Amino acid sequence: MLPKPKDPLGYTKQEILAICRKRKINPQIFWGLFGVNTVAVGKDGKPRFYRCDVEKALYTLGDKDGSWHMWD
Repeated sequence: MLPKPKDPLGYTKQEILAICRKRKINPQIFWGLFGVNTVAVGKDGKPRFYRCDVEKALYTLGDKDGSWHMWD
């Protein structure tokens, strides 16, 4: 199961890297498939990556917790 992001706006870069480590996914491959997407900006000024975009990248990688999102 994909962990919930700590911030309601989405995942931090560190959370995504932890997801990649746990699933033995090369981060460079993940970010390449993630592509260019809009992000939210947290109170700390750093980007938050939307859950749907993370799920779509995982889906493309064939991960069991990935999910296709048509609007993406």
